[in-house]
This record gives sequence, structure tokens and C-alpha cells, in this order.
Amino acid sequence: MQSATDPTDLRVDEDGFVALVAPDAYSGFVDEDWELEDLLARFVEQMNCEVLFIAYPGPDDANAALELSPQAPSATRRQATGVVTVGEDGLWLTDYTQLTMAGQFADESALSRYAQRLPVEPGRYRITLHEDATRESTFVLTATATGAHDSETQTDVPWFD
Repeated sequence: MQSATDPTDLRVDEDGFVALVAPDAYSGFVDEDWELEDLLARFVEQMNCEVLFIAYPGPDDANAALELSPQAPSATRRQATGVVTVGEDGLWLTDYTQLTMAGQFADESALSRYAQRLPVEPGRYRITLHEDATRESTFVLTATATGAHDSETQTDVPWFD
């Protein structure tokens, strides 16, 4: 089942994605025979509904170190930003594979059995994923409380080319 494991032992998933989900309101089902463009469109829709943050550092960064920090690294190679509204069920680091399962089966959770609950209280947050320019294969997540008028419209999954 899901775990509230140590948030200091976070990783980019094995497919090269970083996916944070607020399961209270996430709606990931696409179709039993979804196509990749349909799944990516659902991800963008859910990011714009502020219940998902997903970015694709890429296969070369699969299993790379991922840190949750109150501040950005001193130098950033690239960054991706979104807004997530966290409910009572929290904010979880899940994985792309589980999101594909939730996309295929209406009764499947977005949370993998290895999902990790992050120490983030209910509220609205600007989530930024920074690729640290000073440390090879290290990514830093920041979650900053934000107001109702702060928004980030997504048109695609960040870094997914």
C-alpha cells in the first residue's frame, strides 16, 4: 500500500518522470485503449485543474536524486513550474507507470504502491522542479504556498519533447 516513507529518499521514476498528485480530486481515466497523445492531454488537463504536477527529465535521469527543499538550488540548468491544490489526502510522489494504469482503468488509483507522501499541508502551492546545475543528476522540488490569483497554464508536459 502507499507509504509515508522518508521524503529525503526521493527519486525520479524509472521512466524518467517526476509526478506529484493530489489524489483528492485527480481524475486520470482516459480509455482502456488510450493513445499516448490522449494520456498526455489528460496530464495537461489535470495540471490545469491543479491536481497534478508532472515533468519529464528524461530517460538519462531515471532514478536520479530528487530532493524536496524550501529553496531552489543556487544554479539551475532548467526548471518546470505548476500549481497544485493539495487537499486532506495530501501530495504524493507517484510514478508514470501508475498514472498510465489509472489512465487505462477507471477504478485504478494514481498512487503506486511505492508512492511517497510529501510533508505538505493542505493548501495551494507553486511547485517547481529545478535541475541543479551544480550537482550532476540531481533535481530539487520546491513547494511554495501561493495565493488564489497565482496560476500556471500548461500546454504540454514540461520537458517532454
